[in-house]
Amino acid sequence: MKIFVGGIRTETNTFVSRKTSEVDFRAGDISLANTQNVDPGLHPGYAGIMQAAIAARCQVARGIVAYAVPGGPVEQPVYEALKAELLEDLRRAMPVDMVLLDLHGAMVAEDTIDCEGDILEDVRRMVGYEVIVGALLDPHAVLTRRMLMTANLLHAYKEYPHTDVIERAVELFDICSGIANGGRRPVATIANCGLIGGFPTVAQPMAGFVEWMKEAEGRQGIHSVSLIQSFPWCDHPEAGAKLLVYADDLLSGYEISKEGADRFRTFFEVAVIHALEPDEAARIVRADPERRYLIADVSDNPGGGASGDATHVLRALVAQGIDGIGIGILYDPVSLKAAWELGVGAEGHFALGGKHSSFSGDPLMVTGRVAALADDDGDGARGAVGGPSSGQLALIETHFGSVIVGRERRQALSPSFFTAVGADPRKFRCIVLKSSAHFRASFADFENKILEVGSPTAMNTNLTELPFTRIERPLWPFDPLPPLKIWTIDAKDSAS
Repeated sequence: MKIFVGGIRTETNTFVSRKTSEVDFRAGDISLANTQNVDPGLHPGYAGIMQAAIAARCQVARGIVAYAVPGGPVEQPVYEALKAELLEDLRRAMPVDMVLLDLHGAMVAEDTIDCEGDILEDVRRMVGYEVIVGALLDPHAVLTRRMLMTANLLHAYKEYPHTDVIERAVELFDICSGIANGGRRPVATIANCGLIGGFPTVAQPMAGFVEWMKEAEGRQGIHSVSLIQSFPWCDHPEAGAKLLVYADDLLSGYEISKEGADRFRTFFEVAVIHALEPDEAARIVRADPERRYLIADVSDNPGGGASGDATHVLRALVAQGIDGIGIGILYDPVSLKAAWELGVGAEGHFALGGKHSSFSGDPLMVTGRVAALADDDGDGARGAVGGPSSGQLALIETHFGSVIVGRERRQALSPSFFTAVGADPRKFRCIVLKSSAHFRASFADFENKILEVGSPTAMNTNLTELPFTRIERPLWPFDPLPPLKIWTIDAKDSAS
């Protein structure tokens, strides 16, 4: 069996004005079809599909795989060029028996709101109906009818943080290869849950829901169960959480999708990220000086397109007189450049953060000492979920603690960015991380109490404050929870 593997991935925050450019994709990674080694830390889904295909002794034709750190809409010429490269790679590889793509599901270009649907449609047009087409998705995908009508299978990671990407990629291959080898083409059933938000799976009740999905996939005739959470900061007419089930028949798919959606809708308000206001979080930290805290600056997470330089949380902590703070990674090339020019041991005046977005707040003016410099924090920056390394770092010591500034816009995925500049993260009284949930995988053994803090930045957790114009209503939290809607796509209707 001959299989084609490729992918283009980024997550689009439509409230961010800064466009995602070719520079952003190159700073993430673009590996062409003839690249000798594709980095599994940057492309775990692609690597997992390749791993499974090689183990099954398939003939593998590789296509481009590209990734950019989430940001605003992709520049249209950049998107068109990447898609054209992928399609040309596929054209050269044909004929093929199966096409498996490593996608995200929430990529938006300037003039293309459903990039994944657009890619899948062009792939289907090229290969015809008989070829099996599958795609691996991030659970923060915006699941669209166009995607569903053109793919035989869409299979998403289950964990958030995304620690199971390779495992899900292998499952995608196994299911699709079973179909390609004569198995029945499954029916897709979609339960629209009528809500949107962020739902980490590290604790109950979401951890139990992940186990339920795995158990449901073991039932007779059920191939795949995915909770597509949707990306809350992608203003899209098909946004919203959906339970996606692929089954041998309509009845089985309907029963599982309804069971799962009903279950999820009973506890979603408990499971959704509830963020504190910065001042409220600062008061909590001040009131318990013996406890160590880890503050997730969830609204300023570069992993969701935010600038990573907002000062709202840090300013609130400093205003409360809290010291022993360690914060990172603050995206601030200006302060980084100044630190490198001053050199280790020198003191200087810094305007920290507050430079790259209207959401960022004002810079925090400090006098600081350059305590350490580092070229990057290496592969350790990826933590358990993958991603590019940090790039250059500087550790600036101030009267309230230590600030790690970086040249690149990076989510804080691992303690490695502390250790790269010689700091021990366990010694800080209060750690502030520019991350929403992915940090939990690598900071799981820390005893710090976690506080999730929101602010009026690009990933404002109070969604009702953002200027949505394209979402379909009713949708919680903008409206009361609407009735559950379930619909199906039969194999004879899809991919044709």
